[in-house]
Amino acid sequence: MQTPEQLRQCILVATDPKSSSKNNASSMLNQMCNSLQDGGSILCVQLMRNILEKRDQGVVQEQQMHNILFYTLTTLQRALTRKTESSGNGNRIVDSNCMVPHHCRVELREAIYCFILRATTTGGSELALTPEQSKLPSFLRTKIGVVLSLLIQVDFPDRWPAAFEELIQIQAHPPNQYHISSINESFLEILRNDIFLRLLDAFCDEVVENTSIERNTMIKDYMRGIACSFGEYVPVGKSIAARILQAVMTTFQSTIRYAYESSAIIQNATGGRELQKLPIMCLCVLKRFIPWLDLSLALNENIVTSLVMCIRHAGPGDDDADGSPASQCATEAICCLKEITGKGMEDEKRIQVILNLNLFQTIIDCGVNLEIVDMTHINVIIKVAELVAECGEAIISFWENSMLSTGNQTQLNLEEIEVLTSQLNLMLVLCFRCFAYDDIDVSGAIIPLVARLMTTLNIELKLNIQGSSIHDRQLFKVSQYLPQLLSIMYEQMKYPSDFEFDYEDEDDAEEEIYRSELRKLNQSVIRICPDVALQYLGNSLSQIQAPLSSATTNEIEAALRLLFHYSEGIRPSPGIKQVLKNQMFRDVLVALHSSDITAHPHREVLILYYDISVRYADLLKDHIELLPNLLESISGPRGLQHEHPRVRSRTSYQMLKLVKALGVKLRPFVETAVEGIQGLLSNLILSLHPDDTLYLFETIGLLLGRTGLDEAEQQRYLIIVITPHMKQIEDLLLSPEIHRDPETVGQTLAYSIASLAYLTKGFTKKIPPAIQLILCDTVPRCVSVLQTLCSVDLVRNKVMIYLQRLILCLGETVLPMMPTFIELLIKHCSQEDILDVAQILNQLCFKFKAMSVPIFETSILPFLKKCHELMPSDDGKGDDSQSHIIIEQLHVKKIIYSTMNQLVSSGCAPALLSPSNVTSLRSILTIVGDGAISVQDPTMKKSSIQFFKALTDQWMVSGARSGIDNVALHTYQSYLLEIFLPGALNCFLGASFDEEDAMQYRSIREVAAIFSSLSTNRPDIQLDKCVALALAQQKQSIGGLSSLQGLNTQKDVEVFIKNLLR
Repeated sequence: MQTPEQLRQCILVATDPKSSSKNNASSMLNQMCNSLQDGGSILCVQLMRNILEKRDQGVVQEQQMHNILFYTLTTLQRALTRKTESSGNGNRIVDSNCMVPHHCRVELREAIYCFILRATTTGGSELALTPEQSKLPSFLRTKIGVVLSLLIQVDFPDRWPAAFEELIQIQAHPPNQYHISSINESFLEILRNDIFLRLLDAFCDEVVENTSIERNTMIKDYMRGIACSFGEYVPVGKSIAARILQAVMTTFQSTIRYAYESSAIIQNATGGRELQKLPIMCLCVLKRFIPWLDLSLALNENIVTSLVMCIRHAGPGDDDADGSPASQCATEAICCLKEITGKGMEDEKRIQVILNLNLFQTIIDCGVNLEIVDMTHINVIIKVAELVAECGEAIISFWENSMLSTGNQTQLNLEEIEVLTSQLNLMLVLCFRCFAYDDIDVSGAIIPLVARLMTTLNIELKLNIQGSSIHDRQLFKVSQYLPQLLSIMYEQMKYPSDFEFDYEDEDDAEEEIYRSELRKLNQSVIRICPDVALQYLGNSLSQIQAPLSSATTNEIEAALRLLFHYSEGIRPSPGIKQVLKNQMFRDVLVALHSSDITAHPHREVLILYYDISVRYADLLKDHIELLPNLLESISGPRGLQHEHPRVRSRTSYQMLKLVKALGVKLRPFVETAVEGIQGLLSNLILSLHPDDTLYLFETIGLLLGRTGLDEAEQQRYLIIVITPHMKQIEDLLLSPEIHRDPETVGQTLAYSIASLAYLTKGFTKKIPPAIQLILCDTVPRCVSVLQTLCSVDLVRNKVMIYLQRLILCLGETVLPMMPTFIELLIKHCSQEDILDVAQILNQLCFKFKAMSVPIFETSILPFLKKCHELMPSDDGKGDDSQSHIIIEQLHVKKIIYSTMNQLVSSGCAPALLSPSNVTSLRSILTIVGDGAISVQDPTMKKSSIQFFKALTDQWMVSGARSGIDNVALHTYQSYLLEIFLPGALNCFLGASFDEEDAMQYRSIREVAAIFSSLSTNRPDIQLDKCVALALAQQKQSIGGLSSLQGLNTQKDVEVFIKNLLR
């Protein structure tokens, strides 16, 4: 593209959604921006002037003009932020590192002045323009403001010294120029002010807040009158920043009255709504300027008075989320006050600013309604709460340091103390009004201040205990307001009457988050003054109208929530044990259990009551008379068999916790509980989540195994529970669905097997033979499930859980049953569950030692072969793309080494010598030896070396050779002395080995243990040959090294190896 006209046509095609050449045109535009030295800026400025001239002549469509202006301005914005790059041929543009040439930047400014702002910088007359021609959508006005701010960033003040003076002059107009009857004629002035304010807002983005560029900091300093490389010191009142603020406030005061107008004349006039937005924009700009300007400019009486006036005129709540213009002005005015009081300054100065503004009294006098919802717009109320919280925290912190700190008190006279006390009292009035406000955003904003008050209260109480003289001078006390605080907190804990307890709903989730903050606050109160909190808790419960079953949901739920969380604030830990020593608290719990709370219709009240019962279950051990009603309720239609799935799910877990906590105390109630659980498990209408079913089976197991039942009763109940369960498994195995949909049926059967595993958790020690027999009877069905659905991952997973429990429960009886399971699991396991299979093998050899050898005789080789199959192969490149493959390989190798080490360490090494394994002994040794010779991981090295240490002690040390024939012994000895030990030494000699690393040095210690054992017990073996072989691999000779032969202690061998490394 060489001409503006070509650029125009390309833009129109690229922005036409119906054009088939849209993508090609977009590519051409991008290519132009990237290929031209100026980023296309010169062409864009020319096109912008051309299109605006045609606009004035009325020969261009409005939408086309907007599309072209947006593209040209966006391209110029991108070019202004890009820097030039130096090149050897000198063809690149070099002008303050900006890609846009200086002459182009000047033309761009003039184009914006003349054709958009319709003004000249030479004092000439303004150019005529009709209101219709003046119209520009807000996104274009924003874009113009951004471009102007970037021009300032590049050229101000060295190449464009009068930037702000020009812009202020263009936007300025006499106060009260706008009249309702002539808004149409004043649209150009509205447009100028709008763009000027958007420019200042963009200036804050591009310059003020972008501190990474040194030039930006110098521009800010120059504007503030601070001496810098751009200019000398200028008094604050005469600085550029002061003149900008004056211009902004002039616009604000000239337009604020229209924000209060709601007449149709303003809203329907061309530019009427834009006129109402100007004061809001002024305050937004002021909010962003205050943090980096001198505080004296922001504390100007004119500004403060204007801000207060806005708050006074705050409008009521309405359907508009942002509120009326008046409400938006009030919101921004409060934000400005937050910026003033929150500026970086010393604490004393901040407090002085708050006191001079008389901030708390001013808010009260402004008429902001903090009691009735929607009498003042919610956005205003939220900002008031945030302002009160920030200023309140500042003033309470200052009060602590001044009056409650024994180490660093600020000297205050009586008058200052009285003033501070007065402000604190006013602050608390606002604090409690905001805290009690019926909106979680308002109340939530004040919680940090209330939490800060608790810290102050804690200090007060400690000073009282210590009898400090400071307390005698104290006029303000947080403790005086504690009852009011507790009352509000309790009321706010109550959920709204229409709350649905839908934790997936966004609004309900926000309500829950808010109440979690209240609970943290409640814990602070309990921690600081537990007796007061407990007294209030008792009063709250006593004030609920009896019977509790008819109490309103939000009221009873809030009271129960206080009771449930009370122990969390008690110190020292554990709070539950401490609080149950308090008779008053115990009386409250007894009264609750004795009530008809379980008849309450709301599910969340039931769940919360059961949570309380479980948390404070130790009380029930002393009040057995309370158990019948509780167990009848939790195991019946008000609990496990409730119509709502959340209640059924939650009480399944609560029942388990309750049985664990009470143990033998439940002996008289086993039948009631078991029948209730069985009723739910056999109910075809009330569905349960599979995990909840596991909780119930574990509960039954605990009821039968840990409540003191005799063997006959245990057997009877267990048969009652297991018989229908095994029948269900058998029916599913015979069902045709098992072939049509194995995954779905497999999931059901998997959880059925897992249920058996969880059932056994109640039987852990001295299991009666009759119970063992019943458990053994479950094995054939489980084998059938595994044989039929061995390809289903979940089935294998749950079967392995079942086997782990059988090993613990049945002892040696389980051994004949294991080979079938192990064979199927090894054959069908994947990389995800090979570790679980290995854990079963480890558990067997650890628990049964040599008795498990027959199992390993048939499973070692299949296990190693399966591991080899699951180990991914790489392509030999060794680059980063293969890193995930290496990680997966190491994962499988680690399983091999740890399993084989556990095998020989547990006395199961004879399994390696069985007829089916001995012919592969050399291969097995090579696989495990690779862990010490080739793998760098210290943990895997340790497992590999310990494997050979255990075998050496069992097979080669004198007197320990029983069970191994000469052929197998020779195979092991040759590998150990010719491959493994030389390979391990060679690894130590490698450049990557660091003997200073404790993890790596551990390998030296383990190898030294093998050498010392052989040297002591097998003097016939020439150990120096191992050293010679290792050195030969490094192309070194044994030279003048001392002999390894005869070094009988591990320490001596370690010293020898360290000398070898040197």
